[in-house]
Amino acid sequence: MDQLQQLECNIVVVSFSNSDAAAQWIQDTASPFRMLMDPSRHLYSRFGLPKSVAKVWSVEMMTYYAEQKAAGRVLPPMHHDDDPHQMGGDFIVDHATGTMALVHRSEKSTRDRPAVSKLLAVATGCNQ
Repeated sequence: MDQLQQLECNIVVVSFSNSDAAAQWIQDTASPFRMLMDPSRHLYSRFGLPKSVAKVWSVEMMTYYAEQKAAGRVLPPMHHDDDPHQMGGDFIVDHATGTMALVHRSEKSTRDRPAVSKLLAVATGCNQ
């Protein structure tokens, strides 16, 4: 978090959930980031983020859930308007050029995310 503040990054979480579910997610995760609501999923569509039953309920994901439960970890609860089939992504916009410096759509599973080190490297490059 300190590194992001030094880079003067604006981090925004986009959610398709209703405001009650989003507020609960912020509370559950203690997220310090601003959240935008996209219940009609226009941004999800524009960023090319599909839904996928096969990827969300893959053997990899079932193994992950089983390992978490076996280790005694609590999994995040589902909220009323959640859509477990919606795939996500991570994007970095270079404010200087208005171009996408990073486009990462989750392809394999919902856990398919870039490493924090990659996100920081791309954000650092945008701030040069």
